[in-house]
Amino acid sequence: MLSADEKSDVKPFVVVSSPEMHALAQAVVDAIKRERNIALPHHPVSFERFKNGEVLPRIPETVRRQHVFFFHAMQYPSPNDGVMAALLMNDALRRASAAGITLVAPYLPYLRQDRKDMPRAPISAKMLADVLGSNPSLERVVTVDMHTDQAQGFFGIPVDNISCMKLFALYAMKHIDNIGECVMGAPDVGGVVRAERFGLTAGSPYIAFCQKKRPAANKSITGATAGDTVKGRRVVLVDDMIDTGGSTIGAAKKFMTDGAAHVDVFATHAIFSEGAEKRLADSGLRIFTTNSIPRPPAYAEKHKKWLTIIPIEELLAEAVYQASLIGGSVSKLSS
Repeated sequence: MLSADEKSDVKPFVVVSSPEMHALAQAVVDAIKRERNIALPHHPVSFERFKNGEVLPRIPETVRRQHVFFFHAMQYPSPNDGVMAALLMNDALRRASAAGITLVAPYLPYLRQDRKDMPRAPISAKMLADVLGSNPSLERVVTVDMHTDQAQGFFGIPVDNISCMKLFALYAMKHIDNIGECVMGAPDVGGVVRAERFGLTAGSPYIAFCQKKRPAANKSITGATAGDTVKGRRVVLVDDMIDTGGSTIGAAKKFMTDGAAHVDVFATHAIFSEGAEKRLADSGLRIFTTNSIPRPPAYAEKHKKWLTIIPIEELLAEAVYQASLIGGSVSKLSS
């Protein structure tokens, strides 16, 4: 519980959420009240949709002279629609005289396109950063496990990139036997840092990764593995996202071919594009993910044979609290 002096260091703020994020935002508000004894207003926004697909946000309460933590699902109903809805909401909040805006978007789309890897191609991650940053009231972005850490540099405003690797590792330590003897696996060389973060908390010094080529979008070729041997060992395959499931299943099969005794998969963002659920269910893999991309409660029950969803509201609650605190630090959640 905070003392009176500590409470005076917390800047006035309010939580606003887009429709798909109402439940997660409320869970964060409840966690802050439970852990910090701070009661926050939560204003769920509604979206009016015109026949032609245009969206009009409706903010139910005043946000004048208050800092707004805006919880938004960038993936729904599609990344393109999600980005446009975020821009409209940011504009509505600015015109409603909000003192400032912190966008809380656990999953940011387009970050896989972070360089010009073919002629006449956009650097979509940079474009997304520029478009979001065009609103002068947007002061900060809070997100979770960006596809590449260096994408933070595309933004002209602070970006708090929270890592779920410690959360995953603590869960694994309770539910996976002899986790310190497991090999932390990455589906490609770019995922090695995440695997190392996971292993650091879990107490495992073993790292292995696959060599992967991506000839086209949603197509990948898994090559040879490198790093510590997986023969006879359990592999904990770590990634930031699962989209179609192809890379995940391909890497797991490669580790099994190399003699791994078993493969478990931990991935932060369950994008699960069309057909992914069936492919993953048929693969025999056990998938551990988060609710960074929100889904109804019935979803977890339907897929419980192969899917475990680990909630991140406590992690986001601490990030929101630290971001609102004068002199607070979110960096401890980013490692």
